[in-house]
Amino acid sequence: MMLEIDPKAKQGVQLGPVTVTAEDIQSFAEAMGDLNPLYTDVEAARAAGYPDIIAPPMFCMRMRGGRLLPEVPLPSGFMSLHAGQEIEFHDEIIAGQTYTITSRVADVYEKTGRSGPMEIIVRESTITDTEERTIVTIRERQIVRSPEKKI
Repeated sequence: MMLEIDPKAKQGVQLGPVTVTAEDIQSFAEAMGDLNPLYTDVEAARAAGYPDIIAPPMFCMRMRGGRLLPEVPLPSGFMSLHAGQEIEFHDEIIAGQTYTITSRVADVYEKTGRSGPMEIIVRESTITDTEERTIVTIRERQIVRSPEKKI
């Protein structure tokens, strides 16, 4: 079945720069129901050694956006399903800091499951700070199946 992957998708797309505000972090923490003072109170964050409030771990997904990037067009009739993610945290996301997100197709491979062949697209997004230090790495998998096979 092998999908056609645009070589540019393997090089990646860049989002940003994105400057994270305290308001962004606080509203995300409130929406998640996690009112840890490190996410909402600058004085508590500073007392813990941070320059400003820090973001809850899953805030990185909000920064990355709601779409799988880079986009991989599927042949007509093909279906896909989100197949999980792994997130590696290297440092905290801090209010007032600016970040860049680079997303690329890291791998595409074929696999045969109980219901037949499928392709797996692996995307990797890296969030870096202004010093180009990696802050978060996100790996997401997408299963792609032909219309003849049920997901």
